[in-house]
Amino acid sequence: MNARDGRRAQSSVIGVVLIVALVVAGTTGVLVFGSDALGDVQDRASAGQAELAMSTVDSEVSEVALGYASARRVSLGGQGQATLDEDAGRITVERVGANATGPPLVNTTMGAIEYRAGGATVAYQGGGVWRGERGRTRMISPPEFHYRWGTGAGSDPTLTFPLVVLRGSASSSEALRFSDGPTRAAFPNASAGLENPLDAGSVRVTIRSDYYRAWADYFRTRTDADTVTVVDANRSVEVLLSVPTRGREVRNSIAARSPTVTVRGGATVDSYNSSEGTYAATRGENGSVYVGEDLVNAGSGTIYGDMRVDGDFEAGGGIDVEGELLVDGDADLSGGGVSVDEKVVAAGDLLLGGGGALDSPAVVGGRVVETGGGVTVNGDVRAGGDYLSADGSTLDGDAHVAGDFHPGNGQNIDGDVTAAGSFADAGVYPNVNGNVVENGPAPDLSDVSAARDLRPPDLRPIDRTIDARVATAAGSNDNAGSDAARIEAGNCGGADPACTLTNGTYYLDEMALSGGDSLTFDTSGGPIYLVVDGDVSTTGGSPVDVTGSNRVHVYAAGDYELRTDWTSVGDRGDQIWLYGTSGSTVTLQGGVDFYGVVYAPGNQDIAVRGGAEVYGGIVGGVSDVQGGTAVHYDTVLADQRPVLTDGGGAPVTFLHVSVNEIHVKDA
Repeated sequence: MNARDGRRAQSSVIGVVLIVALVVAGTTGVLVFGSDALGDVQDRASAGQAELAMSTVDSEVSEVALGYASARRVSLGGQGQATLDEDAGRITVERVGANATGPPLVNTTMGAIEYRAGGATVAYQGGGVWRGERGRTRMISPPEFHYRWGTGAGSDPTLTFPLVVLRGSASSSEALRFSDGPTRAAFPNASAGLENPLDAGSVRVTIRSDYYRAWADYFRTRTDADTVTVVDANRSVEVLLSVPTRGREVRNSIAARSPTVTVRGGATVDSYNSSEGTYAATRGENGSVYVGEDLVNAGSGTIYGDMRVDGDFEAGGGIDVEGELLVDGDADLSGGGVSVDEKVVAAGDLLLGGGGALDSPAVVGGRVVETGGGVTVNGDVRAGGDYLSADGSTLDGDAHVAGDFHPGNGQNIDGDVTAAGSFADAGVYPNVNGNVVENGPAPDLSDVSAARDLRPPDLRPIDRTIDARVATAAGSNDNAGSDAARIEAGNCGGADPACTLTNGTYYLDEMALSGGDSLTFDTSGGPIYLVVDGDVSTTGGSPVDVTGSNRVHVYAAGDYELRTDWTSVGDRGDQIWLYGTSGSTVTLQGGVDFYGVVYAPGNQDIAVRGGAEVYGGIVGGVSDVQGGTAVHYDTVLADQRPVLTDGGGAPVTFLHVSVNEIHVKDA
């Protein structure tokens, strides 16, 4: 063999060795990486089996906890070990703030059944299923934590939380048995004096758990981000819900608890529907006025709608009511100048003054009293008491009374008179041209219930709410990086660019725009909450406008003075809400157009003057609507409430919390 042949032989051997090495290496790689991939598949399958097992546990335990079954058995499939830890997780539900007395409503461990498979842990805890893996947690199925807050009738903010706690000792890869234990009503509990609705303070739910971040994510979807606080240091999440100051729906152009409402000088109250079009296109006659106590009216305006008075009504000047006048007391029209287009309904007496006229029908629960001569009654009258006529009056309509009819001397009676009592004409000489029936049937007074059933909305002041808003916003707000500082300084026009606020919460010491300043609330990203620890004024051609579909809420501890337009999108009367205290004054004048709601219950000084027009509604003490002004009620407000909470967080009025104990053992 020569040298060349030897080298060839060596090359062949080396080649074979290299091929063998490559095969061995490839085979090893396939074995190693294939094994890892197979392991991942097996882990995912095991974790999927764990999720399925715990979801089945969730379904079956709910049947037991809600009383549909006394016990249930759940097969685990034999792929992993499920273990009960009674001490896993703790929940506390407590009332804090005003009226918070006694121990927490709930303070107990929740327990958890944990199923470990493939590096993941899937647990059933508190009525939900949770998964933890590589330091992260997520929810598989939700707990029975139900928070509801709508806008329709009967949709008070409500939290319902039937908590499931696990007790016993179990560890099995085969099956577990769940049986019903005692159930405790934490709230309401009449025997402990704990009843709905909640009247003040806040409700705080705190959960400590290995799955606290997944709990937090779920709570955020059910309430809102501002309500939920995560504390990593002790692996906990807190949900805060506060009892709202009881806001009423805005169902009238003006809703007040004021002894004097002045609508005069050509002022107009009417309605429109912004969901269907502009004011000009949808103008209507649903612009009612509601007064929550005795009312002395002064003025000569027109109300295109009803006037509702939850007390006595005394007319002190001319007013034209195009709808009904409903009075849960005496209706004193003796001052004259009152015109009612549809009907007068009073729970008490009806008083008619000398020389005055009643052109509309009237139904009263008490008497009809003509206080002076020359009264003309053109409408039909039904009364639950006597009819006391004055001399020289005229009755052109029919009268039907449950008592006696007392005619006046020289009274012209051209209509029919029916009295359940007598026609008491002794000593007087009326001119009777109609029919008279004595000892007749009682009149139908069912319409009076509409007046008697008037109940004032809760018009208590919201000072506490505004104080809480101010304190909260002062400590935590979105001012940084916004135009809040320029707005506070009044630098939103002229040499400075116009100011804009986007969704968030902002705090100002005061807001005074003038001299061509301009402010835009851009709600395209969400609602805006502006909290002012002082006065709000816009004067000197400084408009405020809204873009986007969400709402703007302004809470001011001081006074409001609006002399420039505040406009919404599409003439909406529900997009801007101004909240005021009982001690504030609210003035809209100088031809201003304001689209929104002035919400200041308890206030006695809200004035709309000088050609100003409100497109929306007013809740509070309206002292003056005059001088060619108008309040145009937007009917979309009929089922909408203000955003009011005293202690922060989402609102809650009704609370339903129970603790349902479930016993667990190996099956």
